Amino acid sequence: MPNRNVKEIENSSFFATLFAEAATRDEFHVAGVKIEIAEQIARMMEKRNVTRSDLARKLGKNRAYISKILKGTTNFTVETLVLIGRKLEAEWDFQLTDVERPERRVYVMEYGSIKPPSGPLKAANEYYDEIGWGQAFEMGK
Repeated sequence: MPNRNVKEIENSSFFATLFAEAATRDEFHVAGVKIEIAEQIARMMEKRNVTRSDLARKLGKNRAYISKILKGTTNFTVETLVLIGRKLEAEWDFQLTDVERPERRVYVMEYGSIKPPSGPLKAANEYYDEIGWGQAFEMGK
């Protein structure tokens, strides 16, 4: 369970305002996609037992480049993404999703998942309880 200070920050109107403002910016969404890509690469590397050094060697790059990829700071080309997928013996499955109902989107944050602010921001454990996943969060307590 997040500590009290984190919960206070998540519930503050100041945090909600900052989050709502950030969500209107393209950079916010670009960063989210970069992080998602980095997480998918890291998961596949783990599944395939491929180290950073292994992937760097397969791509003809240095280990620092792989670290940059996994930090989510790389602006990928489609070519690079395809090459990474092929070297990991995987393929990308992209999907462009309709965003008519943005209130249904769930943002993953360090302490779990929360809904975008449309009122008071809820802590992750309250969100899980709201949708019936309370037991899944018990492990973190």
